[in-house]
Amino acid sequence: MSYQYLATNLLLETLTRNLDTYDPGPKNIDTFTLTQIETLMEKFQLFLNDSTHVSFEDDEQNRDKIMMHFYQQPNVVRCRSCNKCLNEYGAVIDHIKLHERQKEQEEKESKPINPNFTKKNCIPRSNEKLSKSMRKFLSKNPTTVIDEVIAECDYVEHDIDNARVLLDLEGCLTQYYPSVKCYPFGSRTVGTGSLSSDLDVFVDLYNVYLGRNDAPETLMESIGKIEHILKITKEWTIDEIILNARVPLLRITSFNYDHLHCDLTFSNGLAHRNSLLLRYMFSLQPNARKLVCYLKNWNRESCLNSYTLSLMVIFLYQCYNLLPSVAELQEDSRHDIIIDGWNAGFATPTLEELNMKLCESSISSLARMFFEFYSLRMETRVVCPFLGPIVLLKSFFDSPNYEDIPTQMGRLKRYMQEHQADTNTRNLFVYRKPFVVQDPFEHSHNVAKAVPVEVAARIMRSFELSMQSICVKE
Repeated sequence: MSYQYLATNLLLETLTRNLDTYDPGPKNIDTFTLTQIETLMEKFQLFLNDSTHVSFEDDEQNRDKIMMHFYQQPNVVRCRSCNKCLNEYGAVIDHIKLHERQKEQEEKESKPINPNFTKKNCIPRSNEKLSKSMRKFLSKNPTTVIDEVIAECDYVEHDIDNARVLLDLEGCLTQYYPSVKCYPFGSRTVGTGSLSSDLDVFVDLYNVYLGRNDAPETLMESIGKIEHILKITKEWTIDEIILNARVPLLRITSFNYDHLHCDLTFSNGLAHRNSLLLRYMFSLQPNARKLVCYLKNWNRESCLNSYTLSLMVIFLYQCYNLLPSVAELQEDSRHDIIIDGWNAGFATPTLEELNMKLCESSISSLARMFFEFYSLRMETRVVCPFLGPIVLLKSFFDSPNYEDIPTQMGRLKRYMQEHQADTNTRNLFVYRKPFVVQDPFEHSHNVAKAVPVEVAARIMRSFELSMQSICVKE
């Protein structure tokens, strides 16, 4: 199965599965559907007439794994396990291997190992080599790669369907929630999204942008009602309801706009404020956005999501005095926007007002700088865009009564003191992890907490090998 036919094979598999779901016997079918099926059958016949049968030359086990792990949707192939969109054969194989390694780790019966992630050398040293697809990616000219990627990101960011979906959602919900307002956030809105990226939307039903304290219904009740309302419209498909996540959400698909996938959240406006911050930072240093887009394509296994990579790039720039810290942007209290106890406001000075220079380094130089920087700092240090270049170590959070936490982080210190006896781990700052990448507003949130130690070891190894590969090429 050559990679050119990956989508076709999966489409045929999905079509077969869909047809198998119908009960045997007579069926009612409309004229449009019948015409489409007849046209499809004619195309199949033409395809077969021009085809020559040859033996399958690739690895049959890999083929069977792909057919088992993935299914086809319009223009994209999605992993059944994590919903990740992929359409390149090599990337698909690497992605399956990632899930296999994760499963093997979970099934190990050995005693659990609890390394102290506040100490150095807590992440095992991996000797794993770069995958074939990674080596192929690094062999390409970074400038050529980023030109193609940025063109797609720009198209997605300015896609008129983004705004149309928001208007349609508000139109569907206004009858039931008169004050409803939809706020887009995520990679599509900050210019780092791809054609397969979902549109993330905070749906404010009761003017709860600053928090749900006064909402007349619970979050679960809101999600249940929205699911029912959208089903009635016949314009949306309910794909999934995720209630056990840190931020519960409703996944839907629009019938009207090229089956655009949307993730709806209903908690507060923090995610929207995060996206506004990223947009501001990228406006100051445009090649920071380009670096994030390059790293997203480098990150084939998706071990680090787009938001995490964005914060890591911003922190890198801050440490080289190319971007301001969030603490600096929050010095003037007139800009404060308090959401559930966290300050999500910030000033928006220009580079000239910040006395900073525009970074004009090449993407290959920036990528090499990124890999070198993080191959040395991820174990013991907190990636903290709030403080920027001020050193923040994981071990600071083990100090008695958190006395080593910098004074600028008073909100986090009070939060940790208030939640010392909290048994709900979702309310705790998870800093005893291989990677700690701190949200710039909600300081108790480690956005990289889900990265397990074996994956962290491979990422660190990838940083080192990728840095060497770029150095050799230049």
